[in-house]
Amino acid sequence: MKKHLLLASTLAISMLSAQNNEGLKREFERKNKENSAKFESYVGRISATSKNSEALKELQQQRNNLAGFTPSGIPYFNQVEDMDQIKNSNADFLQNGTITGLTGSFNGENIKYTLFDGGRVYAAHPFFDNMTGRVTNKEATTMNYSAHSTAVSGFMGARAHTQTLNFTDGTSRTVNFQGIAKNSTIDSYAFSDSVLPGNTALSTVFEKILIAQPKISNHSYGTNQGWSVKAVNGVNSWVWNGTFTSPNTSMDLQGTYFDNDESYDAIVYNNPTYIIVKSSGNYFGMGPAAGSTATSYYRGSNNTNVAFTATDTLPAQNCSQGFDCIGPGSLAKNIIVVAATDRITANDGRYVTAANVIHSDYSSAGPRDDGGIKPDIAAVGTDVGSASTAENTTGSASLTVGSGTSYSAPVVTGIIGLWTQINKQLFQNAELKAASAKTLMIHSASEAGNVGPDPWFGWGFINAKKGAELLVGKSNNTVIFNEETLNNGSTNTQIVNASGNEPLKVTISWIDPEFKLPETISWESAYNNRNSRLVNDLDLRITDTTTNTVYMPWKLNATSPMTPATKGDNTVDNVEQVVIEAPVAGRSYKIEVLHKGTLVNNATPSATAPQNYSIIVTGHTAGSLGTKEGAKALRELAVAPSVTKDVTSILNAPKKSTFTIYDMSGKKLQSGTINSEKEAINLSSHPKGIYIIEVRTDKDVVTKKVIKE
Repeated sequence: MKKHLLLASTLAISMLSAQNNEGLKREFERKNKENSAKFESYVGRISATSKNSEALKELQQQRNNLAGFTPSGIPYFNQVEDMDQIKNSNADFLQNGTITGLTGSFNGENIKYTLFDGGRVYAAHPFFDNMTGRVTNKEATTMNYSAHSTAVSGFMGARAHTQTLNFTDGTSRTVNFQGIAKNSTIDSYAFSDSVLPGNTALSTVFEKILIAQPKISNHSYGTNQGWSVKAVNGVNSWVWNGTFTSPNTSMDLQGTYFDNDESYDAIVYNNPTYIIVKSSGNYFGMGPAAGSTATSYYRGSNNTNVAFTATDTLPAQNCSQGFDCIGPGSLAKNIIVVAATDRITANDGRYVTAANVIHSDYSSAGPRDDGGIKPDIAAVGTDVGSASTAENTTGSASLTVGSGTSYSAPVVTGIIGLWTQINKQLFQNAELKAASAKTLMIHSASEAGNVGPDPWFGWGFINAKKGAELLVGKSNNTVIFNEETLNNGSTNTQIVNASGNEPLKVTISWIDPEFKLPETISWESAYNNRNSRLVNDLDLRITDTTTNTVYMPWKLNATSPMTPATKGDNTVDNVEQVVIEAPVAGRSYKIEVLHKGTLVNNATPSATAPQNYSIIVTGHTAGSLGTKEGAKALRELAVAPSVTKDVTSILNAPKKSTFTIYDMSGKKLQSGTINSEKEAINLSSHPKGIYIIEVRTDKDVVTKKVIKE
């Protein structure tokens, strides 16, 4: 029966996602055609006015990497962003099978990653020869192999290979090139626009995501919206990618939630099983140094490079104040954005304290302009060994050592794959959804930088071992880790008793509808816009039931994010975390999840809808969920049958608890009081569809889904 019900629920969700994806496909096709027309028009305009053949040639070569247009209509482009990582992140505990409560080792067996990168992966590289079919290239064979794509694939899935490397500074180091999940498989796509085999039209990266339907995907590319190095008249020079008006007015899109972020958020909202991991960028500190006399440039309206004059005030270096240099596409709410750190060499490569984690000096820092926490997490990305290849259609096997957030992102991607593998072992082959993966990653992260979240490391340093232990805790009921639903006008409440031997810590995250930007936007509206990009604003609170003290979530100050995070009402993040460092042992604490305004979906126009979220609670005593009646509600309550033509029943609910039935828009349909162990619910007057039954006691709220055929 369980299998039948799971299949029915999955089928309903899959059908809904498929319908929504058709709409997204049409929207991406429209945007692609619109951007192509804008690009051709732009090229035509500058061809008529510019005699700079070098700039025109570069522009045409970049066409397939087109990411979008600035408010002034200038195109910008995606670019790539370049076994200590295993040990530093504690992933070896999973690989070696030394996590108490788990059976066997975890190296990515039956886990498939999807890569979107700079070209084809050299699948014949010896790092992938431990079994057949490790890497499948989905692009045409006429596309070149990419050293970057091959390296990123290696960080996720290279087999073990140890070699001593000699460096130009005279030092040497023994490097283990093994990836996180050496027995996984990888499907590879290019992030650039290309014609996939069997197709006739160009597909953008967003269209490719919908085609690939990836459960876990890595995206090590991004856009630089501040200072970058480009060849101007054959000389590498600093070029400002924002807008500039002489003598001292500059604006940029660093930190700006823009059209690509909207697209990523829409994809994940429609497909909540898609876990998208992306690099934060390598643009920290770029730009001319103070007092530099070298000629620097900004981009003119016709894409020509215009030299700054001696009397111009140059824009500040990227992240000159320590923050605000992540570009659009890495600021989406529903994806995981990864910063880079230096290798941990102390303590035999193990994390011990936050001081062990050093921000890599190139790793782009957040937050989003509204104060939303980006990056989400940090991992090692500096001076790490990787696979490489010649960049042609023949390819070759070679090794390299490099640095970049491109190399830290696949570490996180790989670890999430191992967590998924563990989740499937413990919970009847269940996949991790995007919200749960992010909640698990953030709750298990090791502290880095300032206490709480910050613009360099996000929520901390990835900890694979702790994440695995939380999954084990869920399986033996010592950790609360649930996917729950919040209905409009409702508050989900549960009571826990603090253990007193660790902080009481609660983390929630949810997949938020994309923030819909206007079709056209001015520089003034885009630049440093502090308006929240959150659509459904959930709130997490913990109340001490003895003192009535209310504990609030972490938040960053959008205008001063380098100051330590404070605790208060967070109105910009779709992650909230409340920590009570020293709870009183045995004392009851009330956890509440509520919301502001009206919860909506991402339809056009939006309609009221419940909001799903993921929650993890640690630091409580096992079985301390509310009163005895409340615990019974959480552990024993059932709705059966969950697929019905007319009548279903609420089973084992506490007497005098109440029930409410909602449709999927959040509309309240009927309610009542439960007076028996088997309370019949008649749905015959309602149309076919999915309904939510909410059961509420004075301490707890439980929701169940039922399908009416």
